Amino acid sequence: MARFQIEEIYGERIVATTSAEAPDALSAAETLTGKALSTKVLQEHWFRVVDEREGTVHEFSIAEEPPKDFAK
Repeated sequence: MARFQIEEIYGERIVATTSAEAPDALSAAETLTGKALSTKVLQEHWFRVVDEREGTVHEFSIAEEPPKDFAK
């Protein structure tokens, strides 16, 4: 498994950082957040994940939930 540095970011400010071992960057971030993530930064609250061995950088945001159907 690879080792990743995960930064939680609001806007442009890092509010938390941690590291984790996981098979890939998305899995590392999802394990940390406990939520499904989008591979696009769609919100002000997002996550930067760096593969410590490869040096690659990945960016994710929490996937938006579909709107609830109140028409029932």
